[in-house]
Amino acid sequence: MTLKKRSELAANFEFKSWRDFPAMNASVGNMLHNLTGGWRYIKPLYEDKVPACQSACPAGNDIEGWIKIVQKGDYEKAYWHLKREQPFPAILGRVCFQFCENACNRAGFDQSVNIKEMERFVGDRVAAAHPYPDLPQFNGKSIAVVGSGPAGMSLAYFGRLLGFKITVFEKLPQMGGLLRVGIPAFRLPREIVQAQFEGLAGMGITLRPATAIGPDIPLTALRDEFDYVFLATGSHDSLKLRIEGEDCCRRIMSGLALLHHIAMQDKVELGEKVVVIGGGNTAIDAARTALRLGCDVTVIYRRSPEEMPAHTDEVELAREEGVNFRFLAAVEEIKLADDGTVRKLVCCKMQLGPPDESGRRRPVRMQGTQFEVSADSVLTAIGEAPEFDYLSGLVKTGKRIVPVDKGLRAVADQVRAAGIFAGGDMIDIPHTVVHAVAAGKRAAIAMDCDRKGSDYKRVLSEIAVGDGAAVSFSKYMGWQPVNPVRRDFKQVVGREDIVYDYFQKTPPVEKKILSSAERKKSFKAYSPGFSEDKAGREAARCLHCGRCTECDNCLIFCPDMSVLKQRNGVFGYSFDYDYCKGCGICFSECPRHAITMVDEETPVGE
Repeated sequence: MTLKKRSELAANFEFKSWRDFPAMNASVGNMLHNLTGGWRYIKPLYEDKVPACQSACPAGNDIEGWIKIVQKGDYEKAYWHLKREQPFPAILGRVCFQFCENACNRAGFDQSVNIKEMERFVGDRVAAAHPYPDLPQFNGKSIAVVGSGPAGMSLAYFGRLLGFKITVFEKLPQMGGLLRVGIPAFRLPREIVQAQFEGLAGMGITLRPATAIGPDIPLTALRDEFDYVFLATGSHDSLKLRIEGEDCCRRIMSGLALLHHIAMQDKVELGEKVVVIGGGNTAIDAARTALRLGCDVTVIYRRSPEEMPAHTDEVELAREEGVNFRFLAAVEEIKLADDGTVRKLVCCKMQLGPPDESGRRRPVRMQGTQFEVSADSVLTAIGEAPEFDYLSGLVKTGKRIVPVDKGLRAVADQVRAAGIFAGGDMIDIPHTVVHAVAAGKRAAIAMDCDRKGSDYKRVLSEIAVGDGAAVSFSKYMGWQPVNPVRRDFKQVVGREDIVYDYFQKTPPVEKKILSSAERKKSFKAYSPGFSEDKAGREAARCLHCGRCTECDNCLIFCPDMSVLKQRNGVFGYSFDYDYCKGCGICFSECPRHAITMVDEETPVGE
């Protein structure tokens, strides 16, 4: 039977099982009495799985779920579904380093779905100040959040959804931490950050800017007043070069200091030539900022371009805008003029040796290769460290981190520190915005488990998503997924599981961006984002890995017609196991790997 004939048969006949067909002619007889399912030793199950993009997202963002809703044109519903796992789509849709896109199975076919731009589109559909629907009553417990960066914001959001009374303390006069003073406005407009805090305040969260824990309120007092304390003060201290001349000139500053000054609208004089030392994201942000101040900018990095930790897209944008790069070079001395200003830098060439503890090849100085670079200002960006002075000895500190357990509870010897947790850049996780957001969510769940007396390790094993460190807040809360079907939160669908023959190659929707000449004229955002038309076309490129889309392949290809379409608007299909022989054709022909073959002992229900 041809595929067309099978499709017509499936379309024209709705039946519960083979028994629905007329007996045709009793004298002829039929084989409906022969329950051929008895031959089977394995059987198929409909089972939604974890797409590779969701597994790769540190926050466990249900990307496939909200994209499916976007395809239906219900943008507000997509927004609230997205915010189940990732509460700040308008922010992360602009600054996330798209771990999801790197894992997207579409890349094994043509090119990844532009998930980041789609998330920004959804995040901009609803005003961030819009009140969250169906907020729970307070549970009688309180949390003090120290620091209003992404980790603190995330803890406040998820903690409020769990019923905690939240107060966020920020030492700066404005809320946002590094989101406000550490990321340039051309990447993350200030009004976007401000709007998120309006939304948090609308949820009943108390915001206390210009309040420094330590100088204004001792941490011990905070611990006595609140049931839990979440430390999320980030890494604002820049590491020193430890070379001669570093501390003798006002035109030698950290890249973070420059970004802070610009964010606070302070006047900064850098001169004509600026050298940025470092290869991370702060170095690139500082370089692009100095460029917009009219400077000639050179980035000096001691390793090769391949070893550079900064995000590739940001480096490429910096190149286009005119930032110069000098790789395999290290600054050894900063020479000052008689008036105390910077005159030049003494550098040497480097070569790469064996890998160090970071896994990258160690830079080794090459003898007799010194050279000089003229400069009016120097911006250092070789790493950041958190401030520990305010901790008052309540928790232990390691080398540039606060040690925590799996529930992000700070390691401490004192009973009074039992309710102190930490997250974001001050713990041992990758220092990105999405990792900080993930830490806040994880800590909120851990505090709720502590409040209820639940075993967090057991809960963690139940709500873990895929093979990464992400957790599902939706599963913890018992919220229903987009597809109301059985779900396996552990099985990740990779490229080897997708039947690409059923998809057409489609190039990604082009993202509009200003020219480099236009971009560097101001600190305004340089990309307008997707229109509804573009968002719809890009959403259509999603393969919906591991999730049933009711494509009818299983229905069409089943040789025994034991795949049954659900009736009365119920989603999906079921199997008539009386006649299913376990041949696995439905499993093989499912384009998205939403069917699993299991042994006969596996229960078919939830």
